[in-house]
Amino acid sequence: MKALLVISHGSRRTASNEEVFRLTDDLRKNSGAELSQVTCAFLEITEPKVQDAVDGLVAKGATEIQVFPHFLAAGLHVARDIPRELETAGARHPEISFTILPHLGALPELSALILKLLG
Repeated sequence: MKALLVISHGSRRTASNEEVFRLTDDLRKNSGAELSQVTCAFLEITEPKVQDAVDGLVAKGATEIQVFPHFLAAGLHVARDIPRELETAGARHPEISFTILPHLGALPELSALILKLLG
């Protein structure tokens, strides 16, 4: 079963974290039969943490977890921290396939979306 894990930084500002939860809910509602589960996790400050989210997905039957880094730039969290988290999760769950998708800022559609806002 294929799952999607959205990973974000985490913030002391509740409204910022709620944006990630809303995005996750929207993805879950619109994913159809393609995904069995959609959830989010945070690298810092906020819960759930990545390992807890992975454990939850696995407990619910996920066998393939695609990870979407919710970051605009490929800083250390994207380039180093997320791969490390998934390496740890993979060691704990060797039967699970993990795939890191392009981070938000690397999506080719992002510039078209921004230009569309100009009306």
